[in-house]
Amino acid sequence: MSPQETKDQKLTAIFNALISLLKEKEFTAIKITELTQRAHVSRTYYYHNFSSLAEIIEKYELLSVTTYLRKLPHQSRFTMETLMEHYFQLAFQSRDAQLTLIAAGKEQEIIKSFMTAYLYLLKNDLIVKKNQSSLTTDTYWQSFIAGAIVNMSISWLHRGAPESPQYMGQKIVHFLKID
Repeated sequence: MSPQETKDQKLTAIFNALISLLKEKEFTAIKITELTQRAHVSRTYYYHNFSSLAEIIEKYELLSVTTYLRKLPHQSRFTMETLMEHYFQLAFQSRDAQLTLIAAGKEQEIIKSFMTAYLYLLKNDLIVKKNQSSLTTDTYWQSFIAGAIVNMSISWLHRGAPESPQYMGQKIVHFLKID
């Protein structure tokens, strides 16, 4: 196993342990010792890699998005509709963890992770922009889009994900009129 695979595996273990503990207690009641024991990682690992429990969520969510995007058929660029369809597929696949984080009031960590991934795709010109609007590079637009999409996925998950991810991608594009 490569060092990166080991690192990703430990991040996944500590994230899953955190989700497990969040099902039992409040976020603020979680102790580092019980978290690292449940994850089967050392306290040293935790302190070398994270400054807070919230950072575990942010790093894992980002890993999850990047891992998911790497598994997609190779495309040079994504339309907004396709990107959103894939985001909703990922949200559905990780719905238990997503709903646990939401119940714990950790929506902001999900939003931050989405925004980081979105910015990465924009900076690397991996999103097709039909209108070359300056909105896509505006910091407030990026915050708006991340919050809107994550909140829409939260609502969708709370409702039991009755519509398909493809439909949700189309709906977002319709709301934004950008694709």
